[in-house]
Amino acid sequence: MLNSITFMKKISLLPFIILIISIYTTNAQEVLTGLPVNKQVASEAQKQSVAPVRSVLQLPFIDDFSNYTGYPNPALWQDRYAFVNRTFAIQPPTMGVATLDALDENGKVYLSACADGFTADALTSQPIRLDYNFTQNRQMRIADSLYLSFYYQPAGGSLTGVEWERLGNRPEGRDSLILEFGYATGNIVFTGYNYCDYFLGEDEMYVIGDTLENPFLDGLFYVFENAAFPGDMISLPCDSLLGEEMVWQHIWSAPGELLDEWLAANDKQYFKQVLIPITDESWLINNFQFRFRNLASLEDNSVVGWASNVDQWNIDYVKLDVNRTYDDIYQNDLAFVTPTTSILREYQAMPWSQYRDSELDNHFENALVNLSNTVKNGYYTYNIRKQGGAQVTSYTPNNENVQPYWTHGLHDAQVHATPAFNFTSLPTDNADSATFVITHIFQEVGAGSQLRNNDTCVFLQKFNNYYAYDDGTAEAGYSLLSNMTHPEVYFAMRFTLNQPDTLRAVRMWFNSVLDDANFEPFTLMVWGDENGLPGEMLYDMSDQIPAHAANTEEFVTYYIDEGLPIEGTFYVGFYQNHSVQLNLGFDQNTDSRAHWVYKTANEWREPFLKGTPMVRPVVGAAIEHTGIIENEPTHFTLYPNPATDRLHLVVPENSQATTYRIYDSFGRVIMQNAFSGKESEISISHLATGVYFIQFVNNQQIIDTEKFIKQ
Repeated sequence: MLNSITFMKKISLLPFIILIISIYTTNAQEVLTGLPVNKQVASEAQKQSVAPVRSVLQLPFIDDFSNYTGYPNPALWQDRYAFVNRTFAIQPPTMGVATLDALDENGKVYLSACADGFTADALTSQPIRLDYNFTQNRQMRIADSLYLSFYYQPAGGSLTGVEWERLGNRPEGRDSLILEFGYATGNIVFTGYNYCDYFLGEDEMYVIGDTLENPFLDGLFYVFENAAFPGDMISLPCDSLLGEEMVWQHIWSAPGELLDEWLAANDKQYFKQVLIPITDESWLINNFQFRFRNLASLEDNSVVGWASNVDQWNIDYVKLDVNRTYDDIYQNDLAFVTPTTSILREYQAMPWSQYRDSELDNHFENALVNLSNTVKNGYYTYNIRKQGGAQVTSYTPNNENVQPYWTHGLHDAQVHATPAFNFTSLPTDNADSATFVITHIFQEVGAGSQLRNNDTCVFLQKFNNYYAYDDGTAEAGYSLLSNMTHPEVYFAMRFTLNQPDTLRAVRMWFNSVLDDANFEPFTLMVWGDENGLPGEMLYDMSDQIPAHAANTEEFVTYYIDEGLPIEGTFYVGFYQNHSVQLNLGFDQNTDSRAHWVYKTANEWREPFLKGTPMVRPVVGAAIEHTGIIENEPTHFTLYPNPATDRLHLVVPENSQATTYRIYDSFGRVIMQNAFSGKESEISISHLATGVYFIQFVNNQQIIDTEKFIKQ
């Protein structure tokens, strides 16, 4: 974990084949894929449309990413491509890392992504004053001993080494993580283009090699690499971009590696530390910058919906300062390594009306570390307070000696690492919800740690109207694939009530995939319990479609007509009669394998994959239908059906649809166009014979989905 590396190496980029996790059974397989869209980043992009103000920093520069998530801190970092999070890394030096992957600042796979390799994310510092030593009040000198240090980890490892418990996607040897030094020259230069969507008209049809004059910018032409038909959408440059000219120099790089090989050499080396001395006077300038980049290669195995987020790297504890040496590899810091746990035994959240004190766990699980090379006197406490109310309890055990991580591993004193609950109940009331704020503090007694940000960990224990095994963040996508000619696939997640109730809805998190390739109907299902497995079917709702909430941090809600009375143990899930990957969000940091099953033949099977598919039942009082999916959508009428050349539409008077998309039977988008609500026919003469779906959409909200046949 604390190794020093000072080498420099160039990496070549070669074709890449992704490693997926597949557990084969007689009739099916469970599959995990990366995330084509990072919903948390996409949500941040919606909130922060204006770029942060450029600033010039003074030393020291330190960020361990422990006290925030989402975009990198704009006070320290210039761009927004990396994803700051607490869930993608395995045993980082401190809680929180910056993850570089194959997704852009909007959380989507880069347009330039390909199997041959491409430049992906960047994490670029704000300009830093290296021309002046403000402590000594004089010009900076090489003798001031400037060092940049950081920790890094390739994704794709696990705490156990078990294949189906790996977190993220391993960068292969042909992929790489790169460090560069640079500065702005002061010149304004052309940096590229903004791109706009262009939809082909009814008379526009092209074959490979044809050219199209750019309608947005004169003198530019688009060359078709694939055949294109009316209604197809292509992206064309529509505006020139200007920016500061930057000069960058390669300083260090590392090829993609397997974390298991690090651990085989040193069982504590989940992260490696790199120290880079600044020995060239040309970098002693007033606008010095450094940046991390990753080179990635997208999978392309012709499986619909497979290409996704790959080749992640995790970066932690970045530090640039003077008066350092090559052996300055120990941080004077006690810190949390990962977020702490829920106070509930089974769930991350549950309905307040269903809560009983028997649901409480009996201890917390804390991952704590001493990053120095000396024994520290550690102080720990936790406090629980009802949000908007009084304190429930607090607990402060004895101080304990904390051994250095690199000789002893994580801090294992029971009263700090697994502190027992000093309470057996929570104050209840007749409200419809409650939230408890649980604050943990772990720090050195006396002088204190180098950073205080990582000494505090806060957990919000939520009680609302839903059950949740997941923590709300998806690190991967979960799908069930069948190799049967006529697949029959079922997924069911188990929940248990403490008193009879009414099921009002089911919330599900579906990952977006490239080209919306998971667009395929499924049947929402509810079962009773029969000897610990799904039994009698209590409810089904067919022709549901994977969708995404307008707020990217929220689940999509599928409402139950008039509510469904339930009691005891029940199951919610879905049925699909195809092998398109529905791609449920999969939380890899909570292990709920004991609570869900799947079936592809005549019997239910227990899962292999460690984690939690993100499905949440909603119970209690009736709720307003404010979600994305409604039970009685606006219906469009299509005729003739089957059709040959043209598809005629009868548009409902109250329709608000603005776009239509046509999908083939594999879930691939083959046509899409703006829709005025007055359009009465669509040309389909260029489509091959077969079954298709047409979807009408308004601002990502699905208005209606209909099936038609092209003869």
